[in-house]
Amino acid sequence: MFPQNLKDKFYEWKNDTFSIKKSHFEKLAKEGQFPKYMIISCVDSRVDPNSMFKTEAGDFFVHRNIANLVPPYDYLTEHSGTIAAIEFGVTALNIKNIVVMGHSGCGGIKNGYLACKENKFMENSSISNWLQLLKPAYMKLSEKSEKENIGELEKLSIVTSLENLSDYPFIKKELETQSISLYGIWNDIGTGSLESYCHDKKMFESL
Repeated sequence: MFPQNLKDKFYEWKNDTFSIKKSHFEKLAKEGQFPKYMIISCVDSRVDPNSMFKTEAGDFFVHRNIANLVPPYDYLTEHSGTIAAIEFGVTALNIKNIVVMGHSGCGGIKNGYLACKENKFMENSSISNWLQLLKPAYMKLSEKSEKENIGELEKLSIVTSLENLSDYPFIKKELETQSISLYGIWNDIGTGSLESYCHDKKMFESL
């Protein structure tokens, strides 16, 4: 039996949001999707880019994974899910803006940090295999306290993901003609604040 609380919420949405915006959904069903932004976000339940930016259905093409990581393109076979989503967004949907969105208190980043620090990655673990993608960003950390380093890694991993994106062949080609833009943002869950990565200054700045 489908959970009753979800069933109730569905009917509330159907009678409220869907009813009010029925023509918009009918248009999406008929014409397809044409999102202007692709958001690569964490699976963390506290992070909701659609809610944060008050978007309508069809505005964002969202891909979520643990710690909002973008693998290098040469990991095509090993981590093809995220790579395939990005390729579909760019080549099939013609999206020209990609946003990598990280956040405070990320459990994936914390566990990846500890695994890198102790060099202990579990064999036959898909999570451990995935978090090894943090190694390049981890190697860039300065000597600070563990808490500070984990916070720094949340942002360094975003920068590394942007660097990986820029090497994807179908993105690199568009970067050369300045027809696609890559953005990195970090959200402080507790304060609701947002920081954006400045490519020129190589630092995050408050919006």
